[in-house]
Amino acid sequence: MPDYTNIIIYYFSGTGNALQASRWVAENAEKKGITSKLVCIDRFQKIELHNSKDNTLLGFCSPTHGFNLPWIMLKFILKFPVGKGVDVFLINTRAGMKMGKLFLPGLSGLAQLLPMLILIIKGFRIRGLLPLDLPSNWISVHPGLKQKVVVSIFDQRKKEVSLFSSQILSGKSYYASKFFWALPFDLLVSPIAFLYFFYGRFFFAKTFIASANCNTCRLCEQKCPTESITIVNNRPYWRFTCESCMRCINICPKKSIQSSHSIAVIMIYITSSIPVFVWLSHTADQLSSGLSAYLQPILLFPFQWSIKITSFYLIYAGFFALMKAKSINRFFEYTSLTKYWRRYMAPGIVASDFFVPKN
Repeated sequence: MPDYTNIIIYYFSGTGNALQASRWVAENAEKKGITSKLVCIDRFQKIELHNSKDNTLLGFCSPTHGFNLPWIMLKFILKFPVGKGVDVFLINTRAGMKMGKLFLPGLSGLAQLLPMLILIIKGFRIRGLLPLDLPSNWISVHPGLKQKVVVSIFDQRKKEVSLFSSQILSGKSYYASKFFWALPFDLLVSPIAFLYFFYGRFFFAKTFIASANCNTCRLCEQKCPTESITIVNNRPYWRFTCESCMRCINICPKKSIQSSHSIAVIMIYITSSIPVFVWLSHTADQLSSGLSAYLQPILLFPFQWSIKITSFYLIYAGFFALMKAKSINRFFEYTSLTKYWRRYMAPGIVASDFFVPKN
């Protein structure tokens, strides 16, 4: 049975859920006399192992984005050195909800299956798997949950992490039962994970705007974990590398950052109805019509993908230029549902907790 003396947790967190989960594990480790270290992977350029030894347990903690890991964490795991026989555990926070007294689980999709497979191929031993249903923070899609609900969910999940920690820190393997019973549903939504990875994350990245009351404090730019926000003409501009982690929209002191639903609707309409885009898609279908059924999707996908991504970029750039006019800016601000929705930050987390290394 392993006798751990160190634990290192590599985490990525947009609004603090994964950070708090990592802290809970670290607190339980310290109670057992195990030295713990939390490593934020924001803006990582290289992998630092932080004196990993044979008696060190490694952990990876990250939110679930589009039924998959965020690309930054997936890329981190892909680049992580081979670890023959090294023990690891995985925690993915996912969209927990509550209805009355009933706690509702989220779905992981590929968020645990894919990193688990990668780490096994790299030679690691999977000691623990925990899908953790902390409050959903996807403000682009729904309002932040009421604080009373958030606190009750956190109290419930902290107990779950305590049980998980006590098992894996004692050298035992622990795979949460919900990982197994949810597996059929996770596999069922896995195609959505692929669609989100190739299309959805780029689409949502191009829905973020800053309203006219933005005072260019640059906090969003400074705290963005992927350096996806840059200031153009005194206004934040979101690049395709945005993970939609919801950090910027939730820490903005003026609540000026919105996820524009009107831009989203217009973008969907243009890319599906405007003749030039319809013609390009139709041309692609004609060019591939003579190919075999196996080659068609392989050769057609890059062409269609490039059309979609280019269209997202051009439409967003056009709207960004138009929003110099205050009246147009106000239109998109007040037709964004996020203007009227609650924000979300994990209990006990403030903007200063997000340490972002400078490259």
